[in-house]
Amino acid sequence: MSFAVLLGAVLGSAAIKSGALIAAVLLITITGIALVANNATERRELEKERALLARYCNQLDKTRPGYQILEWKEKIVIGERGDAHSKLTIRLRPLGPDLLFVRVKFGCGWPQQPRYRRQVKMTVRNLLVDGSPGTTLHQTLTWPKDGVLDAVIHFHEAPSENAEISFGIELDWPKRCLPLIEGSPDEFAFMFAQPVTDAVYRVVLPRGHDVYLEPIGRLDEGFELDKAWDDDERRTVTLMLTDPPLRHRAGARLELRRGQRTISRD
Repeated sequence: MSFAVLLGAVLGSAAIKSGALIAAVLLITITGIALVANNATERRELEKERALLARYCNQLDKTRPGYQILEWKEKIVIGERGDAHSKLTIRLRPLGPDLLFVRVKFGCGWPQQPRYRRQVKMTVRNLLVDGSPGTTLHQTLTWPKDGVLDAVIHFHEAPSENAEISFGIELDWPKRCLPLIEGSPDEFAFMFAQPVTDAVYRVVLPRGHDVYLEPIGRLDEGFELDKAWDDDERRTVTLMLTDPPLRHRAGARLELRRGQRTISRD
């Protein structure tokens, strides 16, 4: 290409100059296509490896002693456009000597398309004995289906058996609660595959909105559902569970009373 441009400059041939320019454009285009193809292939391979890791971790969860969740505190703050910021603190006790990871699954109230996945951001951090933040923990994220996020959280080393460990999760998920903001009923619930002592799930609505409310799951002893206003005059819904049964889904179904508006999904 350089030789052709130089030759055109010396001989003054417009045809050679044009040919060199076309060749350059074609070369750049072909190189770009090759890079995109390679990146796409690498992304697909990476997704396969992540899915396999999540599958193996899931199988290990079913065969090893696991852990007991002593305390689960989750708070989700919903924005005016349905964006959601979640903060989750988990304190647990290993039931064996080889706890290297835990799995946490998050859901969305509608089957978001894959293009939204790039916008979801998660940070996981150790919490020290005094509650101050420690170092970041690595996580492996997979999407078993649209609108469902499966996170494998890896510890730096296996904690001692019967020791207590804590970590915090922050999750930013654009338009996660879009159905609620658009005026449709939306569900906020959790289900545990490991034994849990105490769990709290608090939903904070956009300012000025109130909701209709009904429970999800059996209203047994140890199930409490409360609605109140916080210090910022935002409606909050709080679910509290004590020793819930395993794989029992419990939570609340919400629907806005007023202020509903339609938000673009683009």
